[in-house]
Amino acid sequence: MKKVKLQFMVYKLEEVAYVPDPILIKIIKPDNIFITGILGKSGMKLMERGVRFLFEKELALELIRMGVAIEEDK
Repeated sequence: MKKVKLQFMVYKLEEVAYVPDPILIKIIKPDNIFITGILGKSGMKLMERGVRFLFEKELALELIRMGVAIEEDK
């Protein structure tokens, strides 16, 4: 089965999907990420539980600049 190309995904789903040029981030302001429209309510629940996400570099860096996320080590 071919992998699905995504702009972002929950970390550790590499067997079924991929993010090109990824950066691992942790969302530190869930309310602000919700306002951007990137993630919905289920995404916020995952963030509240400390789930880390892989985002495409450009999008990840924008979220970091906005103060919504921090880069994490893999």
